Amino acid sequence: MKKIVFALFTLLTLSACSTSVPIRNFDSNPIPTVANKSHDLKSIENDILKACMKLGWTCRANQEGKVLGTLDIRKHQLRVEISFNEKEYSIDYKDSINLDYDGKKIHRQYINWVTNLMRNIDAELAYQ
Repeated sequence: MKKIVFALFTLLTLSACSTSVPIRNFDSNPIPTVANKSHDLKSIENDILKACMKLGWTCRANQEGKVLGTLDIRKHQLRVEISFNEKEYSIDYKDSINLDYDGKKIHRQYINWVTNLMRNIDAELAYQ
């Protein structure tokens, strides 16, 4: 019985120390509707670029309805593509350096960085 308890404890401890999580994209986030503010593609692009800049991301418009974002933190680099229209936007993983991406999993900070970006984009889009 002690061996089983020890084995379970060891397994739980090792799984808690995991530095990777399943990769996910953040698709179909609605563009907030705000009174007295119209959302054309150019204003959405500008709000996305402002949100990126406030968090230290380097972003540039790639083509109409698309922004490429890069985040450099210490030895890590994350690249995402933000695609948008008048109704919604999506943040999709493009590439990374030193984030242990293996096709299915990535460093756990990925989720935090992209979630923060998404919150900032929502705040900029809702700001009057």
